[in-house]
Order: sequence, then C-alpha cells, then structure tokens
Amino acid sequence: MTPLPFLLIGISAFVHAGWNLLAHSRRSDATLFLRATIVTGIIGILPALAAEWLGPAFPLQVWGLLALTGIFQALYYLGLTMGYRSGDFTVIYPLARALPVLFLAFIDMARGRMPAPLGWLGMGLVFAGCAMVPLESLRVVSFARYRNRAFIWVLVTALGTVGYTTIDKIAAEALPPGPASAARYAIFEAIASIPYLWLALRLAGERISAAHGIREWRWAAFAGVFITGAYFLVLWAYQLSPFASYISALRQFSIVIGVAAAALLFHEPARGLRIGAALVIAVGIVCITIAAAS
Repeated sequence: MTPLPFLLIGISAFVHAGWNLLAHSRRSDATLFLRATIVTGIIGILPALAAEWLGPAFPLQVWGLLALTGIFQALYYLGLTMGYRSGDFTVIYPLARALPVLFLAFIDMARGRMPAPLGWLGMGLVFAGCAMVPLESLRVVSFARYRNRAFIWVLVTALGTVGYTTIDKIAAEALPPGPASAARYAIFEAIASIPYLWLALRLAGERISAAHGIREWRWAAFAGVFITGAYFLVLWAYQLSPFASYISALRQFSIVIGVAAAALLFHEPARGLRIGAALVIAVGIVCITIAAAS
C-alpha cells in the first residue's frame, strides 16, 4: 500500500475513538445513533443526490449492497448501544473490535487475497491485545470476564462489523475511484441504516421519541459528523488496498487511543494491564503496516 491509506486510517482511528467515547458517555440515550444517522441524512442527502446526478453514477450493484449493509450497520449500532449500557468501555470496545479481525482475514482468503505471514502475526497480536483488555490481572484469567450479558451485545456488534465491512469493501471496489464517491457512499449508507435501526430498537423494547431538546440533538449532530467522517476515510482507504483485513486491523489503533483515554476519563479498573494490552495491539499494527507496505 502507498502511504495515503495509512494516513487515512490513522486520522480515522482518532475520530473513531472520539465518537465511541462520546457514545459511552451518553450510554443512557438509546436513540443517539438513530438521531445521528438522521442528522447525517438531513445534512448530506441533497449534496449526495446532486453528486449522483451530475457526476459518475454508482453502478446498479452498489445500490443493492447499500440496502444490505444498512442491516449490518443497524446491528452494529444496536450492539454498541446496549453493550455500553451493560459494561465498561474498556471491555466492550476492544472485544467488539477484536472478534472481526481474524474473520475478515479468512474472508480475504476466500476472495483469493492471502495476507502475508507478517500480516497474520500482526492480526494475531491485535486480536490477543484486544482479548487481554477485559482482564483485570494476568495471574487470574477468568472467563467470567467474557461470559456476561454485555458479551451478547459484543457478539452482535462484531457480527455487524464483519457484515458491513465485507459488503462495503466489495462496494468500494465497484465505486468510481476517489474521495467524492466514498463520501457519497458513506452518506447513503447512514440513510440506509435508519429504518433497520429504528426497527431493531423497537424490537429491543426501547422507547423511541421525537421529543428531544436542542442539547440532545446537538450531541447527535456531533456524533453523526464524527461517525460519517471517520468511516468516509475508511471507505476511501478500501479503494486503495486489496485487503479488508489489513484495513480493519489498522483501524484498531483507535483502541490504543480509546483505552488510554477511558482509563483516565472514566477511571475504569486495571489501567496498567489495559494500557499494556493496547501496546500489544500497537506492535501488531506495526507488523501489519510493514506487511502491507512490502
């Protein structure tokens, strides 16, 4: 890969960690992501449609992929919403990011894109570091840290991540190349997730009300800009690399940022171990960077 995808993912990682910290701090608000996608749609729909009309149009297959990826995006948002309500940020966030890493490597293999040995090592270290984060001590490795109500939502989040990452990588390869089409796709994807997320929240028993104050909509707008902005950079990077697994693993640098910030901001336990796990993730990212650049 050229240096540009690494730069895009690096910026995206900081933004991604920021909006997840925001989501955790607002975890009592079950409709944060729904309102964030609505704000994104309101702001972006006219420019996106104008670009579709005036510029190179999306191939027909992309619209089918958008309809499908909206389902997985809704699962991802639902899992994060319920997971953050049920557990610590430094447990939910890393586990939800860890599980998809190796799954996506196998999907790359199935598509005839074999990661290099150093890439496998890096992804293994990223996975191991993420799996270490929920522990409070390496002397006492307890599976009870993983077997809890929150872990169900971790699985839902991971399923959503694997689904939308795979679909979006295929779509990115069919898009007209460049950041403009990536940004347009990100806006349409946010819009596509709205009906599915509304339905998922209703089925989960959440009360959905349009009555929110200006302050709550301001938080939603802030989250929407950050979420769409971070993922637009990822979609652009997908166009520049054949490996979805490398991009996904490199994105986990956001865990290094998020775990350190959460340990300081939320005073969650086992800071030393969790920061050490973040360093393992960082070493894994270095390995992937070398493998991807060679």
